[in-house]
Amino acid sequence: VVSTQSTGQQQLEMRRQMQKEVSEEKPKSRPTTAPPKEPEVIQQLGLRMLCPICNTSLPKQEISPHYESCLEKQLEREPLETTCTMIHTLNTNPALLANGVKTLAFFVQNVANSPTEEKYKKIRVNNAGVQKKIVPLVGGVEFLEIAGFSRITDDTDGEEYFIMLEVPSIEHLNTCIETLKSSVKLTPTLDHDVKVLQSAVGGQRFGVSSDFYRVTKDDLLSEQKRRAEESDRDSVLRTKAMRDRDAGVGMRIYNYTIIRVRFPDGLFLQGTFSAHDTVESLFKFVESSLRHQVPFSLITPGCPPLKRDSSLLKAAGLVPTGVLNLSVSERQEFTLLSDEMVCKLTEL
Repeated sequence: VVSTQSTGQQQLEMRRQMQKEVSEEKPKSRPTTAPPKEPEVIQQLGLRMLCPICNTSLPKQEISPHYESCLEKQLEREPLETTCTMIHTLNTNPALLANGVKTLAFFVQNVANSPTEEKYKKIRVNNAGVQKKIVPLVGGVEFLEIAGFSRITDDTDGEEYFIMLEVPSIEHLNTCIETLKSSVKLTPTLDHDVKVLQSAVGGQRFGVSSDFYRVTKDDLLSEQKRRAEESDRDSVLRTKAMRDRDAGVGMRIYNYTIIRVRFPDGLFLQGTFSAHDTVESLFKFVESSLRHQVPFSLITPGCPPLKRDSSLLKAAGLVPTGVLNLSVSERQEFTLLSDEMVCKLTEL
């Protein structure tokens, strides 16, 4: 028994020795150093749009359902105009919209041209053209009803039809056609979302949400091409028009920008702009916020004063964000911002 225990201990000791030798042969891993951290984005700022109907400001993702609701509320007061606006605004498929408008106008025009012709006053709902072009069109059925058609089930064959039981005046039919063709799509407008920030807030690093850009395959290809040609463009003398054209390449990647202007008293004026806006529009924005008009310069830290002209904000390096210092020649006793702007002072 003693011999067996001794042998087992020897084998165990040999195994430990072998494991120790193997571990010593392994190369020691070098201590890894953590990569430098990117500056933390304290604020993530979103995009706001103005409703084209009631001018209410809402986050971009909420604006479409909002103005759909506004249109529905207008239906009772202005049924024809509102329905036609809904058709052009709420149908996002261009082919469906074009074919639908053409077909609706065709049906109503037939009755206007031949008001006594019965075949033009009865449209089968299950007709392939109706099912493809009218039924899926938002506002399409409602337009036919406003024009004078009623949706009725025929007892003889059990089919549904749009039937014009009484022909309205020719003037009414023509008005329906003209309104349908002349209506345009409602588009929400950008809210500058003006804010005045205290220095502690305005000086924080900030970023923009995904609402500020839209990346498609063409966008990526354009950006790759732009970068590939960048070195060639830098070696060629270019006119202002050429620079603006180059700045437009990949413009769709960032459609909007947030710019902060630091005033001498430490307050920041913040506004949202389109990437297609000009430097001139930025200067006008600042001017409209002043208590009284004084000559001023806008300066990016470490750069010459911004030249007031029609160049794009993209070309000025102010997309998707920008921070500028406002400089005046004379010291001001009070803040340069108007009382209206000071009332917008925001604490985030």
